[in-house]
Amino acid sequence: MMTSAQNSITQGQLMFFVIQSQVGVGILTLPHKMQAAAKGGGWISTLIAGFAVQVVILILWGLCRRFPSDNIYTFLPKITGKVIGNLLGFAYIGYFLFTAGTILGLFADVVGKWVLQSTPRWALLILTLLTCCYLVIEPLRVIARLFVISSFTIVVMVLLSLFGYAHANFTYLLPITEAGWWNIIKAANEALFPLVGYEVLLVIFPFVEGKSKGKLKAASLGNMLITLFYTFEVFTSLVIFSPAIMPAVSEPSIFMLKGFSFQIIQRIDLIFLSIWIFIVTTAIVSWLYMATTGLGHFFHHDRHKKAVFYSAVIVFMLALISQDPSITDFYNQIIKISHYTFAIVLPLILLIFSYLSKKRRALVR
Repeated sequence: MMTSAQNSITQGQLMFFVIQSQVGVGILTLPHKMQAAAKGGGWISTLIAGFAVQVVILILWGLCRRFPSDNIYTFLPKITGKVIGNLLGFAYIGYFLFTAGTILGLFADVVGKWVLQSTPRWALLILTLLTCCYLVIEPLRVIARLFVISSFTIVVMVLLSLFGYAHANFTYLLPITEAGWWNIIKAANEALFPLVGYEVLLVIFPFVEGKSKGKLKAASLGNMLITLFYTFEVFTSLVIFSPAIMPAVSEPSIFMLKGFSFQIIQRIDLIFLSIWIFIVTTAIVSWLYMATTGLGHFFHHDRHKKAVFYSAVIVFMLALISQDPSITDFYNQIIKISHYTFAIVLPLILLIFSYLSKKRRALVR
Protein backbone atom coordinates (compact mmCIF):
# COMPACT_ATOMS: atom_id res chain seq x y z
CA MET A 1 0.00 0.00 0.00
CA MET A 2 1.35 3.37 -1.03
CA THR A 3 1.05 6.10 1.58
CA SER A 4 0.63 9.58 0.13
CA ALA A 5 1.70 12.70 1.98
CA GLN A 6 -1.96 13.70 2.40
CA ASN A 7 -2.72 10.44 4.16
CA SER A 8 0.29 10.33 6.49
CA ILE A 9 -0.17 11.50 10.07
CA THR A 10 2.17 11.90 13.03
CA GLN A 11 2.16 9.75 16.14
CA GLY A 12 0.78 12.68 18.12
CA GLN A 13 -2.13 12.91 15.70
CA LEU A 14 -2.67 9.16 16.13
CA MET A 15 -3.08 9.71 19.88
CA PHE A 16 -5.79 12.31 19.29
CA PHE A 17 -7.39 10.10 16.63
CA VAL A 18 -7.75 7.32 19.19
CA ILE A 19 -9.15 9.76 21.74
CA GLN A 20 -11.79 11.13 19.39
CA SER A 21 -12.71 7.67 18.16
CA GLN A 22 -13.30 6.41 21.70
CA VAL A 23 -15.37 9.32 22.99
CA GLY A 24 -19.01 8.82 22.14
CA VAL A 25 -22.57 8.77 23.38
CA GLY A 26 -21.67 6.44 26.23
CA ILE A 27 -20.07 9.16 28.32
CA LEU A 28 -23.52 10.52 29.22
CA THR A 29 -25.12 7.25 30.30
CA LEU A 30 -22.08 5.41 31.69
CA PRO A 31 -22.34 6.79 35.27
CA HIS A 32 -25.95 5.61 35.47
CA LYS A 33 -24.99 2.10 34.32
CA MET A 34 -21.97 1.92 36.59
CA GLN A 35 -23.96 2.87 39.68
CA ALA A 36 -26.61 0.27 38.86
CA ALA A 37 -24.05 -2.50 38.40
CA ALA A 38 -21.25 -1.62 40.82
CA LYS A 39 -22.64 1.01 43.23
CA GLY A 40 -19.89 3.21 44.67
CA GLY A 41 -17.22 1.11 42.98
CA GLY A 42 -18.39 2.05 39.49
CA TRP A 43 -15.37 4.25 38.91
CA ILE A 44 -13.13 1.24 39.62
CA SER A 45 -15.02 -0.72 36.95
CA THR A 46 -14.23 2.03 34.45
CA LEU A 47 -10.51 1.80 35.25
CA ILE A 48 -10.63 -1.98 34.82
CA ALA A 49 -12.32 -1.52 31.44
CA GLY A 50 -9.56 0.89 30.38
CA PHE A 51 -6.95 -1.70 31.34
CA ALA A 52 -8.81 -4.34 29.32
CA VAL A 53 -8.86 -1.99 26.32
CA GLN A 54 -5.10 -1.58 26.67
CA VAL A 55 -4.67 -5.34 26.40
CA VAL A 56 -6.78 -5.34 23.22
CA ILE A 57 -4.70 -2.46 21.82
CA LEU A 58 -1.60 -4.61 22.35
CA ILE A 59 -3.23 -7.39 20.33
CA LEU A 60 -4.19 -5.01 17.51
CA TRP A 61 -0.72 -3.48 17.54
CA GLY A 62 0.91 -6.91 17.45
CA LEU A 63 -1.17 -7.76 14.40
CA CYS A 64 -0.65 -4.47 12.57
CA ARG A 65 3.12 -4.35 13.15
CA ARG A 66 3.49 -7.63 11.24
CA PHE A 67 2.12 -5.83 8.17
CA PRO A 68 3.46 -2.26 8.55
CA SER A 69 2.47 -1.22 5.03
CA ASP A 70 -1.04 -2.71 5.07
CA ASN A 71 -4.35 -1.99 6.73
CA ILE A 72 -6.99 -4.54 7.72
CA TYR A 73 -8.35 -4.76 4.18
CA THR A 74 -5.02 -5.53 2.55
CA PHE A 75 -3.39 -7.81 5.10
CA LEU A 76 -6.43 -10.05 5.66
CA PRO A 77 -5.95 -11.85 2.30
CA LYS A 78 -2.28 -12.35 3.14
CA ILE A 79 -3.23 -14.30 6.26
CA THR A 80 -6.39 -16.18 5.28
CA GLY A 81 -6.29 -16.21 1.49
CA LYS A 82 -8.03 -13.91 -0.97
CA VAL A 83 -11.58 -15.26 -0.74
CA ILE A 84 -11.86 -15.53 3.05
CA GLY A 85 -9.81 -12.37 3.51
CA ASN A 86 -12.13 -10.32 1.32
CA LEU A 87 -15.22 -11.75 3.03
CA LEU A 88 -13.79 -10.79 6.41
CA GLY A 89 -13.00 -7.35 5.00
CA PHE A 90 -16.64 -6.86 4.06
CA ALA A 91 -17.65 -8.10 7.51
CA TYR A 92 -15.47 -5.41 9.08
CA ILE A 93 -17.06 -2.80 6.84
CA GLY A 94 -20.47 -3.94 8.03
CA TYR A 95 -19.32 -3.71 11.65
CA PHE A 96 -18.01 -0.17 11.16
CA LEU A 97 -21.18 1.00 9.38
CA PHE A 98 -23.46 -0.62 11.95
CA THR A 99 -21.55 0.98 14.82
CA ALA A 100 -21.74 4.38 13.12
CA GLY A 101 -25.50 3.95 12.66
CA THR A 102 -25.98 2.92 16.29
CA ILE A 103 -23.99 5.90 17.59
CA LEU A 104 -25.86 8.26 15.29
CA GLY A 105 -29.22 6.94 16.48
CA LEU A 106 -28.32 7.30 20.15
CA PHE A 107 -26.91 10.74 19.44
CA ALA A 108 -30.19 11.88 17.85
CA ASP A 109 -32.15 10.49 20.80
CA VAL A 110 -30.14 12.52 23.33
CA VAL A 111 -30.22 15.75 21.29
CA GLY A 112 -33.95 15.36 20.67
CA LYS A 113 -34.57 14.77 24.36
CA TRP A 114 -32.50 17.62 25.80
CA VAL A 115 -32.24 20.34 23.15
CA LEU A 116 -34.37 20.04 20.01
CA GLN A 117 -37.57 18.40 21.20
CA SER A 118 -39.66 19.68 18.31
CA THR A 119 -37.17 18.87 15.55
CA PRO A 120 -37.99 15.73 13.54
CA ARG A 121 -35.57 12.91 14.22
CA TRP A 122 -34.84 12.41 10.53
CA ALA A 123 -33.78 16.06 10.26
CA LEU A 124 -31.30 15.65 13.11
CA LEU A 125 -29.88 12.56 11.43
CA ILE A 126 -29.48 14.25 8.06
CA LEU A 127 -27.91 17.42 9.46
CA THR A 128 -25.41 15.40 11.50
CA LEU A 129 -24.54 13.12 8.60
CA LEU A 130 -24.02 16.04 6.22
CA THR A 131 -21.52 17.52 8.68
CA CYS A 132 -19.77 14.18 9.02
CA CYS A 133 -19.62 13.58 5.26
CA TYR A 134 -18.11 17.02 4.72
CA LEU A 135 -15.15 15.89 6.82
CA VAL A 136 -14.95 12.23 5.82
CA ILE A 137 -14.32 13.07 2.15
CA GLU A 138 -11.11 14.84 3.17
CA PRO A 139 -7.70 13.13 3.32
CA LEU A 140 -6.70 11.47 6.58
CA ARG A 141 -4.30 14.27 7.52
CA VAL A 142 -7.09 16.88 7.40
CA ILE A 143 -9.34 14.70 9.55
CA ALA A 144 -6.53 14.15 12.05
CA ARG A 145 -5.86 17.88 12.35
CA LEU A 146 -9.48 18.56 13.25
CA PHE A 147 -9.38 15.72 15.77
CA VAL A 148 -6.40 17.37 17.45
CA ILE A 149 -8.32 20.63 17.82
CA SER A 150 -11.56 19.02 18.95
CA SER A 151 -9.79 16.93 21.61
CA PHE A 152 -9.14 20.06 23.63
CA THR A 153 -12.89 20.49 24.08
CA ILE A 154 -12.71 17.51 26.43
CA VAL A 155 -10.78 19.74 28.82
CA VAL A 156 -13.71 22.17 28.75
CA MET A 157 -16.10 19.32 29.56
CA VAL A 158 -13.96 18.41 32.56
CA LEU A 159 -13.92 22.03 33.76
CA LEU A 160 -17.70 22.29 33.42
CA SER A 161 -18.13 19.06 35.37
CA LEU A 162 -16.07 20.51 38.21
CA PHE A 163 -19.00 22.82 38.99
CA GLY A 164 -20.80 19.78 40.32
CA TYR A 165 -18.35 19.41 43.20
CA ALA A 166 -20.06 22.36 44.88
CA HIS A 167 -22.67 19.80 45.96
CA ALA A 168 -20.43 16.75 46.24
CA ASN A 169 -20.97 14.23 49.01
CA PHE A 170 -18.20 11.65 49.05
CA THR A 171 -20.10 9.44 51.47
CA TYR A 172 -22.31 8.43 48.53
CA LEU A 173 -19.40 6.20 47.44
CA LEU A 174 -19.30 4.29 50.70
CA PRO A 175 -18.93 1.46 51.07
CA ILE A 176 -16.98 1.32 47.81
CA THR A 177 -17.19 -2.47 47.64
CA GLU A 178 -20.91 -2.56 48.50
CA ALA A 179 -21.71 -4.42 45.28
CA GLY A 180 -18.84 -6.87 45.84
CA TRP A 181 -15.62 -7.16 43.88
CA TRP A 182 -17.09 -9.71 41.49
CA ASN A 183 -19.86 -7.30 40.47
CA ILE A 184 -17.36 -4.46 40.17
CA ILE A 185 -15.29 -6.57 37.80
CA LYS A 186 -18.37 -7.67 35.84
CA ALA A 187 -19.50 -4.05 35.54
CA ALA A 188 -16.30 -3.37 33.61
CA ASN A 189 -18.02 -5.17 30.74
CA GLU A 190 -20.60 -2.37 30.58
CA ALA A 191 -17.83 0.23 30.64
CA LEU A 192 -15.96 -1.54 27.86
CA PHE A 193 -18.39 -0.66 25.09
CA PRO A 194 -18.41 3.14 25.54
CA LEU A 195 -14.64 2.89 25.04
CA VAL A 196 -14.86 1.31 21.59
CA GLY A 197 -13.15 3.11 18.74
CA TYR A 198 -9.58 1.92 19.16
CA GLU A 199 -10.29 -0.41 16.22
CA VAL A 200 -9.24 2.56 14.11
CA LEU A 201 -5.68 1.21 14.49
CA LEU A 202 -6.56 -1.55 12.05
CA VAL A 203 -7.22 1.02 9.34
CA ILE A 204 -4.84 3.95 9.91
CA PHE A 205 -1.79 2.12 11.33
CA PRO A 206 0.19 2.11 8.03
CA PHE A 207 -0.42 5.83 7.58
CA VAL A 208 1.21 6.79 10.86
CA GLU A 209 4.79 8.01 10.64
CA GLY A 210 7.56 6.53 12.77
CA LYS A 211 8.34 3.13 14.26
CA SER A 212 5.75 0.68 15.55
CA LYS A 213 6.76 1.13 19.20
CA GLY A 214 6.06 4.84 18.93
CA LYS A 215 2.66 4.09 17.46
CA LEU A 216 1.90 1.78 20.38
CA LYS A 217 2.87 4.49 22.86
CA ALA A 218 0.65 7.04 21.10
CA ALA A 219 -2.38 4.74 21.02
CA SER A 220 -1.81 3.68 24.64
CA LEU A 221 -1.56 7.27 25.81
CA GLY A 222 -4.77 8.14 24.00
CA ASN A 223 -6.55 5.23 25.65
CA MET A 224 -5.17 6.18 29.07
CA LEU A 225 -6.35 9.77 28.77
CA ILE A 226 -9.85 8.82 27.66
CA THR A 227 -10.09 6.17 30.39
CA LEU A 228 -9.20 8.80 33.00
CA PHE A 229 -11.80 11.14 31.50
CA TYR A 230 -14.52 8.50 31.66
CA THR A 231 -13.48 7.56 35.20
CA PHE A 232 -13.61 11.20 36.25
CA GLU A 233 -17.13 11.64 34.87
CA VAL A 234 -18.33 8.46 36.58
CA PHE A 235 -16.70 9.43 39.87
CA THR A 236 -18.16 12.94 39.67
CA SER A 237 -21.70 11.67 39.12
CA LEU A 238 -21.37 9.14 41.94
CA VAL A 239 -20.41 11.79 44.52
CA ILE A 240 -23.10 14.26 43.43
CA PHE A 241 -26.15 12.02 43.09
CA SER A 242 -27.21 9.82 45.96
CA PRO A 243 -27.69 6.08 45.32
CA ALA A 244 -31.44 6.63 45.71
CA ILE A 245 -31.60 9.28 42.97
CA MET A 246 -29.09 7.88 40.45
CA PRO A 247 -31.39 5.10 39.11
CA ALA A 248 -33.86 7.79 37.96
CA VAL A 249 -31.20 9.89 36.18
CA SER A 250 -30.16 8.36 32.85
CA GLU A 251 -27.80 11.20 31.85
CA PRO A 252 -26.41 12.47 35.16
CA SER A 253 -23.68 14.65 33.62
CA ILE A 254 -26.27 16.85 31.89
CA PHE A 255 -28.76 16.78 34.73
CA MET A 256 -26.05 17.87 37.16
CA LEU A 257 -25.22 21.02 35.18
CA LYS A 258 -28.84 21.93 34.52
CA GLY A 259 -29.13 23.39 38.00
CA PHE A 260 -26.19 25.78 37.57
CA SER A 261 -26.43 29.25 36.05
CA PHE A 262 -24.61 32.56 36.09
CA GLN A 263 -25.63 36.11 35.33
CA ILE A 264 -24.28 35.85 31.78
CA ILE A 265 -24.69 32.12 31.17
CA GLN A 266 -28.04 30.65 32.16
CA ARG A 267 -27.78 27.09 30.82
CA ILE A 268 -24.38 25.50 31.42
CA ASP A 269 -25.83 22.12 30.51
CA LEU A 270 -26.44 23.38 26.96
CA ILE A 271 -22.80 24.43 26.67
CA PHE A 272 -21.78 20.95 27.84
CA LEU A 273 -24.12 19.38 25.28
CA SER A 274 -22.82 21.62 22.49
CA ILE A 275 -19.28 20.45 23.15
CA TRP A 276 -20.46 16.86 23.45
CA ILE A 277 -22.25 17.13 20.09
CA PHE A 278 -19.00 18.22 18.45
CA ILE A 279 -17.09 15.33 20.02
CA VAL A 280 -19.65 12.66 19.12
CA THR A 281 -19.71 13.93 15.54
CA THR A 282 -15.97 13.27 15.26
CA ALA A 283 -16.52 9.74 16.59
CA ILE A 284 -19.07 9.11 13.82
CA VAL A 285 -16.55 10.52 11.32
CA SER A 286 -13.98 8.01 12.53
CA TRP A 287 -16.30 5.03 12.04
CA LEU A 288 -17.41 6.30 8.63
CA TYR A 289 -13.80 6.75 7.58
CA MET A 290 -12.97 3.18 8.58
CA ALA A 291 -15.89 1.85 6.53
CA THR A 292 -15.36 4.02 3.45
CA THR A 293 -11.65 3.16 3.38
CA GLY A 294 -12.65 -0.47 2.95
CA LEU A 295 -15.31 0.27 0.36
CA GLY A 296 -12.84 2.48 -1.48
CA HIS A 297 -10.33 -0.37 -1.48
CA PHE A 298 -12.79 -2.88 -2.92
CA PHE A 299 -14.72 -0.70 -5.38
CA HIS A 300 -12.98 2.63 -6.03
CA HIS A 301 -9.24 2.00 -6.36
CA ASP A 302 -8.54 3.17 -2.79
CA ARG A 303 -10.42 6.47 -3.27
CA HIS A 304 -12.59 6.36 -0.20
CA LYS A 305 -14.43 9.62 -0.89
CA LYS A 306 -16.43 7.94 -3.66
CA ALA A 307 -17.95 5.60 -1.06
CA VAL A 308 -18.96 8.33 1.38
CA PHE A 309 -22.40 9.10 -0.06
CA TYR A 310 -23.89 5.61 -0.12
CA SER A 311 -22.19 4.76 3.19
CA ALA A 312 -23.97 7.74 4.74
CA VAL A 313 -27.28 6.51 3.31
CA ILE A 314 -26.75 3.11 4.95
CA VAL A 315 -25.85 4.74 8.27
CA PHE A 316 -28.90 7.01 8.02
CA MET A 317 -31.24 4.05 7.47
CA LEU A 318 -29.72 2.14 10.40
CA ALA A 319 -30.13 5.15 12.69
CA LEU A 320 -33.67 5.85 11.49
CA ILE A 321 -34.79 2.29 12.17
CA SER A 322 -33.44 2.42 15.73
CA GLN A 323 -36.04 4.96 16.88
CA ASP A 324 -37.96 2.32 18.84
CA PRO A 325 -36.37 1.53 22.26
CA SER A 326 -36.66 -2.22 21.67
CA ILE A 327 -34.72 -1.91 18.42
CA THR A 328 -32.12 0.24 20.19
CA ASP A 329 -31.66 -2.50 22.78
CA PHE A 330 -31.35 -5.03 19.95
CA TYR A 331 -28.70 -2.84 18.31
CA ASN A 332 -26.78 -2.64 21.57
CA GLN A 333 -26.75 -6.42 21.87
CA ILE A 334 -25.44 -6.77 18.33
CA ILE A 335 -22.76 -4.16 19.03
CA LYS A 336 -21.56 -6.10 22.07
CA ILE A 337 -21.29 -9.36 20.16
CA SER A 338 -19.71 -7.64 17.16
CA HIS A 339 -17.20 -5.81 19.31
CA TYR A 340 -15.96 -8.99 20.94
CA THR A 341 -15.82 -10.67 17.54
CA PHE A 342 -14.14 -7.99 15.41
CA ALA A 343 -12.02 -6.16 17.99
CA ILE A 344 -10.84 -9.04 20.16
CA VAL A 345 -11.46 -12.60 18.92
CA LEU A 346 -10.71 -12.20 15.21
CA PRO A 347 -7.57 -10.05 15.67
CA LEU A 348 -6.23 -12.56 18.20
CA ILE A 349 -6.90 -15.48 15.84
CA LEU A 350 -5.36 -13.56 12.93
CA LEU A 351 -2.30 -12.75 15.02
CA ILE A 352 -1.81 -16.42 15.90
CA PHE A 353 -2.32 -17.48 12.27
CA SER A 354 0.20 -14.90 11.06
CA TYR A 355 2.83 -16.31 13.40
CA LEU A 356 2.03 -19.90 12.46
CA SER A 357 2.14 -19.16 8.72
CA LYS A 358 5.52 -17.45 9.14
CA LYS A 359 6.93 -20.47 10.98
CA ARG A 360 5.49 -22.79 8.33
CA ARG A 361 7.16 -20.81 5.54
CA ALA A 362 10.43 -20.88 7.48
CA LEU A 363 10.22 -24.69 7.82
CA VAL A 364 9.50 -25.10 4.09
CA ARG A 365 12.55 -23.06 3.23
